[in-house]
Amino acid sequence: MSRPAYRGLGDIIVTARPFDEYRAMFDLADGDLLDGPVLDCPAGASGFAAGARAMGCRVTAMDPQYAGPHDALEQRAREDTAFGNRYVRDNPATYAWGFFRDVDDHLRRRMEAVDAFARDRAAHPHAYVAGALPALPLGDDAFRLVVSSHLLFVYPDHFDYAGHVAAARELARVARAEARVFPLVDTTMQPWPHLDRLRSDLRAHGVESEVRPVPYEFIRGGDHMLVLRPS
Repeated sequence: MSRPAYRGLGDIIVTARPFDEYRAMFDLADGDLLDGPVLDCPAGASGFAAGARAMGCRVTAMDPQYAGPHDALEQRAREDTAFGNRYVRDNPATYAWGFFRDVDDHLRRRMEAVDAFARDRAAHPHAYVAGALPALPLGDDAFRLVVSSHLLFVYPDHFDYAGHVAAARELARVARAEARVFPLVDTTMQPWPHLDRLRSDLRAHGVESEVRPVPYEFIRGGDHMLVLRPS
């Protein structure tokens, strides 16, 4: 598959992360989930919604890819998961090995997440909704908690500063309590350089924020999330 010459991982891929990885990335306690409803956006082909639903959470997954055929998305998710795993294999110094044992464990668990996603989407198609930042088809305060992983800050070649502000404001708009965004580094371990400016601009728009550590690190240096709250 031909990909543009962006830095790091490159083009935006459809990610597939297991439920327990989400819990670690966003430091999610049972109450965070069970007090729902919860939105995952963009959800990709992750197993978060499946795992959260299994424990009784009211959860919705949202991603622009859901507008297309189910089978095509599942196939792309497997291809992108394999591509991401090859990047991990080729750049071992970029990653910390704690959550995953090794590159083989990384591939296995990510592929299992695709399986969980496919089963849950087939069983609960109404809970997988097409929508893209920065204009989600949702009302204000539609979800108590919103989680958003590996889009903002991770692909700086794809989103300019204004795009980050618009997306962050939108996540905060649909969150009644909090929106959590993870990580704050890109795939070359570089922190997004405009975070302080972003937080200041969000505050001017009525969105308070906090940088909070999490009990997870895979990309080295990626062990903090940005928490957004309507003021």
